[in-house]
Amino acid sequence: MTAAQPQPTRLSVYSVHITGANTMRNALVTAAASLALALSFASGARAQDEKKLVVGATPPEGFAEHLEFVQGDKVETFSKDKVYVVEFWATWCPPCKRSIPHLTELQTDLGSRGLEIIGVSDEPVDLVKKFVKEKGSAMGYTVAAMKKEDTFIKEKWMKAAGQNGIPCAFVISRSGKIVHIGNPLDENFDRIIKQTLANRYDPELMSRVEPTINAARRAAKARNFKEASSLYAKAIAENPSTLLEYSFESWQMLNDQADDAAGAKALLTATIEGIKTDKYALIEAANYLATDATIKKRDLDAAQVVADKLKALPGTKDDPEVLAAMAAVSAGRGNYAAAAEMQYDAWMAAAPAAKPAVKRALDSYEAKAKDPKAAAK
Repeated sequence: MTAAQPQPTRLSVYSVHITGANTMRNALVTAAASLALALSFASGARAQDEKKLVVGATPPEGFAEHLEFVQGDKVETFSKDKVYVVEFWATWCPPCKRSIPHLTELQTDLGSRGLEIIGVSDEPVDLVKKFVKEKGSAMGYTVAAMKKEDTFIKEKWMKAAGQNGIPCAFVISRSGKIVHIGNPLDENFDRIIKQTLANRYDPELMSRVEPTINAARRAAKARNFKEASSLYAKAIAENPSTLLEYSFESWQMLNDQADDAAGAKALLTATIEGIKTDKYALIEAANYLATDATIKKRDLDAAQVVADKLKALPGTKDDPEVLAAMAAVSAGRGNYAAAAEMQYDAWMAAAPAAKPAVKRALDSYEAKAKDPKAAAK
């Protein structure tokens, strides 16, 4: 964005992308970048400067009064029972157009868990309405346009955050704080959203353990697995639930690289025991152990232990996410008939917006249940 002008300036295409094959490694990059943004503003701010919008800050008040909502309900305030994504975009922006189906999928899959995505454009409302109408169901989330000659949103959000390009998304947690600012096309974006929905995303914590995790990875690369395991344990001890993915990374190192079956089993057993009452952590564990394609030596017995702990949690009998995770474990074990039965229950219990995604998995399980070759794998 250029310096403020009398008329609203056009947002430019956001061009910073974090790439790489290792999603868990890049989660640290994303968190560190978010925290670095906050620290850079905090250290450089002067007393007379306007308040900067950084990770950890509260979003500016008066959001809705500066917007015209063209699709979805008007969002007057950020409710404490939801996680919000405020995404700045434009009809002319190619990366923004690429993000639309992905954001629609997120809203469809996670809306029942409390996710609400709001796309905000600085273009004329009639142009935005026309675009949204043409997109139809392919743009399945709330959309708004900034009011004519009203620069509040642009100044108090994008400019205050030091962002001058789009698409750019602000993730707001249930605590009412901004936990992430970045490109919705980044490969870690989904992970951040899901962890925020589970109240388990902590960018400050992730940044704090980054040096230790990186040291563990260097040790693993040098095949010093004992040192790597010790470093992973040191980092994870800060918050085992939030840092669950690094427990899995350490387990996978022992399991797949070090050929330390006993050490891997002990770590996985301790990890599962440590999250036995955390529904969302157990769901993540079940799906990871049953479906993650990077695992070379899958431990489906451990996955079943996780599924059993999920089943034992109070109030989860009709929880669609729990049922779907248990179904994934059954499918991983080759019991597609049981998986289909549980996935059907998940489909019936799912919120309307989430049903299509749940149904796709159900169709897959039912097809494999009828295929003797699939069941034999």
